[in-house]
Amino acid sequence: MLGSAMVVLAPSILPGWALSTVLDGSSDRFRKALLAPALGLLLFYGVSGSLVLLDVWSPMLLGFSLLGLNAGAYRMIHQRHEVIAKRSRWQLLEAAMHGELSEESTSSSLSKEAEIQLEFQRNRPTWLFAVSLFIASTALLSPLLQRLPFGVDWIGFAMLTQQLVLEGNLSLPGTNEGFWTYPPAYPSVAAWVVELTGIDAGQAVFQLGHYTLFVLLLGIIGAMDRHGAGAYAMLSMGLGLGLFAKTFDSGFPSVASQLGLVVGILVLFRHAEQRQRHHTLGLCLALFSVALIHPTGAIYLALLLLSHVLHGLAIDNEEHRELLRKLVYIASAFITVGFGVALLVIAPRLFDEAVFSEYGWQGGRPLLVYNGVLLAFAAAAAYGLRTTLEGRIAITWFALLWILSVVHLVEGLRFIPVLSLLSYTLYSMALHAFHVPLAVLVAWWWSPHTALTPVDEKPVKPWILPRPVSLSMVVAIVVGALMAQTVAISLAEHEELLAVSPGDLALREALDDIDGAVYTENMHWGYVWDAPKNVAMTSIPTLGLVHIDSTEHAAATQAMFYDNTTYFLEHNMLHALTSPLGTMQWTLATSPYWGIEALADGATLWRLQPDGDGKVLLLDGIDESDCVACTVRLDPWRDHKFRDPMGLGEDRPFLPEGTDGALQIKAPDRAAEMCLIYEIIGSTGGFYLQASTGLERPYHGLRTDAGYHQACFAVENGSALTEVTFEWDRSSPDRWLNPLGLSGRDTVLFDRTGVKLQWLTWSTV
Repeated sequence: MLGSAMVVLAPSILPGWALSTVLDGSSDRFRKALLAPALGLLLFYGVSGSLVLLDVWSPMLLGFSLLGLNAGAYRMIHQRHEVIAKRSRWQLLEAAMHGELSEESTSSSLSKEAEIQLEFQRNRPTWLFAVSLFIASTALLSPLLQRLPFGVDWIGFAMLTQQLVLEGNLSLPGTNEGFWTYPPAYPSVAAWVVELTGIDAGQAVFQLGHYTLFVLLLGIIGAMDRHGAGAYAMLSMGLGLGLFAKTFDSGFPSVASQLGLVVGILVLFRHAEQRQRHHTLGLCLALFSVALIHPTGAIYLALLLLSHVLHGLAIDNEEHRELLRKLVYIASAFITVGFGVALLVIAPRLFDEAVFSEYGWQGGRPLLVYNGVLLAFAAAAAYGLRTTLEGRIAITWFALLWILSVVHLVEGLRFIPVLSLLSYTLYSMALHAFHVPLAVLVAWWWSPHTALTPVDEKPVKPWILPRPVSLSMVVAIVVGALMAQTVAISLAEHEELLAVSPGDLALREALDDIDGAVYTENMHWGYVWDAPKNVAMTSIPTLGLVHIDSTEHAAATQAMFYDNTTYFLEHNMLHALTSPLGTMQWTLATSPYWGIEALADGATLWRLQPDGDGKVLLLDGIDESDCVACTVRLDPWRDHKFRDPMGLGEDRPFLPEGTDGALQIKAPDRAAEMCLIYEIIGSTGGFYLQASTGLERPYHGLRTDAGYHQACFAVENGSALTEVTFEWDRSSPDRWLNPLGLSGRDTVLFDRTGVKLQWLTWSTV
């Protein structure tokens, strides 16, 4: 994790420092230290994404581009005009903050701004900043505890990253011809991490995602520090789950695109007379960069800009309006270009697609689930700040975002491709659209030191929370943060939650000796992001928009079902890779034309047997009637399994740890070996299988690390093998918080450790 952070931070910290200096001339070193990593990373994403867009990306060219960016940043920081009158406004403000200007040479607005900022800096609550920075740093914990993230989106990002490492573009890999249309900034920076650190693409995506969340939180603290609410911004973020849940679910580009909001908070929540040309340029740069990360960030920043303009035009000040008009012209150009690309390039490819709402209306229940507590405090804050210009801008910003969520209420609507595109882009916006706007409102309301602008030019009476209430909130947030990290530590032991099994990862090494095509399943566990360059995989993830000119996967799948060995020989596809999470293993296990070449915990590398002399296995599903002591649990991957030859259904028998149970068995004739495929849930104690008759060895210890396993036993007398029993070392299970219960993939939120019994395979003689 440290290496990944350093190869991103080192080339971006100086440009970020320079940009923070330009956008906020009043910032001291402490505020710059908070802003620089976020702003520098935003520039890094923008530069890297631009190179991919120009189809010239390579680690060397990116390195030279970053070198040039650093040279420009160094010059910007250190160059000062000797004649004070010829300095830019941010340089004058910087000089005023250091007392280098006399009152005669300083404008009243500049002097007032410097005075306010100096007051903010003097009144910083040191202990609250320490607490806030501690909470922000917990974003780095998960990559220190586990190798790969939870969720499924990261696998697609890892595939894009690996393709950039190998080819420098987003063309489709393996036996596929075509390309992905996806914002290139995030996977290209992850590819930079892969090239410089040597870790695989999956780890790079994971570590970069959590580093991005960390610097985003720092950036929000720094941006809100300009309003005297820096520490309270992080505490307010702690009242919601949205961005943290999205990061946990591996939606890293969506979170990374929020970096543009750091610029938005710095630029758009300030007096018009304090906003200069360089602020507008910085805003345009942010819009461009976040559009290359993920369109959601550009949409949210554009709506903040719209809110700023709406309230600015309502002010009865012609000079103020003229400044706004210039901003509107530039912003309109960006929005027009973005809308044109969406309408003319992307939307037509979605003409036949209906409006999509995978997780329901995002402005309803999901908003309450992930940001309900924060929303309640924000409602009180909105009332308290209703007479301030900044408060009204933030309230309108949230309202515009909420109105945008209405697109999910017309699910199924066809032939309006712009709405379809918007629904796909914002399918999980409850997690990332509302968190920052609501936290901004609460932070201003909570902080006792702000200088917000009254709408009617009357002094705004500050709302000050009673100290006991404020301290209670701080304590509750810190306790919540600690509990969240306790949950994270607990979940790190639950590898069964991963979209790939331990066996899938173990078999990757077996691919090194293969030269040719390998059939892989078209599911999350079948996308091999770290395949050797000489191996062509058949499956690819559907990420963004996929343009496919040709593919072999569908034809290869049909050939497997019909034992068409000629097809595989003609296409030099002599191997297949299956996961215990998938279903193709069942087809190959019962075919004489495929034999096992390598096996790891249920994951199998198969080799074509063109003469039909492969070993045929017999499959026997396990259901709840076979295990009386077991309870019934849903298979979390049930929606991704489209063949069920054993009649397993959507449920699996679950035996809690500490509960001894028996499995009824009916061995086939001439059974020589029985293999049990089971899934350990969590970190359990010892787990044992015993058979009084029928097996050569009556007592066996089974593996108990989390995830799928396959245990095989030699059969001595199949007719006598009618039952096996299970025993545990421990007398009771551990309790744990199951995130699948929150997402709907499972029905249990407060879960228990134990084992899910999957199926049996039999070898005969």
